[in-house]
Amino acid sequence: MNFLSFRKKYQKTEVEHFPHQVSSNPLVSVLVQTYNHEAYIAECLDGILNQKTDFDFEILLGEDASTDNTREICIDYARKYPEKIKLFLHHPSNKIKVMGINTGNFNAFYNYYQSRGEFIAFCEGDDFWKDPFKLQKQVDFLKVNPEFVLTYHKFEEKYESSSDQGDRALLEQPEKDLTKEELSGLIYLPLLSSVCFRKCFGELPEEMIQVINVDSFLISLLGNSGKAKFQPEIEASVYRRHSGGIWTKKNRETQLLTKILTFQKLACFYKDKDESLIARFQGKLKKTRKMLLVLYLKGMKPFKAVQFYLNQSE
Repeated sequence: MNFLSFRKKYQKTEVEHFPHQVSSNPLVSVLVQTYNHEAYIAECLDGILNQKTDFDFEILLGEDASTDNTREICIDYARKYPEKIKLFLHHPSNKIKVMGINTGNFNAFYNYYQSRGEFIAFCEGDDFWKDPFKLQKQVDFLKVNPEFVLTYHKFEEKYESSSDQGDRALLEQPEKDLTKEELSGLIYLPLLSSVCFRKCFGELPEEMIQVINVDSFLISLLGNSGKAKFQPEIEASVYRRHSGGIWTKKNRETQLLTKILTFQKLACFYKDKDESLIARFQGKLKKTRKMLLVLYLKGMKPFKAVQFYLNQSE
């Protein structure tokens, strides 16, 4: 799906572009999506603005119609740093619903289509980078190693309060180089805010817009173009866990349903492209469906379990 098709299908209200003076030829585009991040967005933007590079980079900042003061903070930064920040002010009517849930997909995809860099990096508005040479180190490696499509580094999880931690397991982060097969098959999944990758496709598959786990779909897509380099010399970035986080506030049932949808769309995307990946994602789909069925049975929801089994049976 190209940008014109994307806008025609999903844009209900014109996106407001805040005035800027960003270079027309940046080497790196940093994509920042933010919604209700008034307590975090300044630290996120500071970590990007503090990057020390010998090349131009742009910050594409998508503000998704927050109900707190996030938009005001973003406008303030865009005014202070017009040579770095391209601010897009979104309208609620453009939000794309997946599984009946409002997502930031329109915001994220709009940022991607507007990017002009040869390399792309992501940083969600509630996360932040600590290493001021992160981008320089990643780009330096990718420039001289064309067989690698991305590099990534460590991250640390930061809980904003003890109630946010609960019994949640820590995210798994591989600390090794990854093959194309490990990426495309989602055997390992680097955290997107730690990744810098080549912009190797201008159009994006529509199946990717129709999932909540866009990061998983993107990593699989990138795996078709090269390997991943783990760079331990880069200081860990920070991934926040808080009650307003997109993934944190989903219950276990929703998380499993979200994964099922992602594996369905990936299997659909790879149809007639890669038999081994179709088989892999169908296997993941079967395993996740079983986990959801067990969850229903353990939760003493026999009617829901039977209904799910009948709906999912092939």
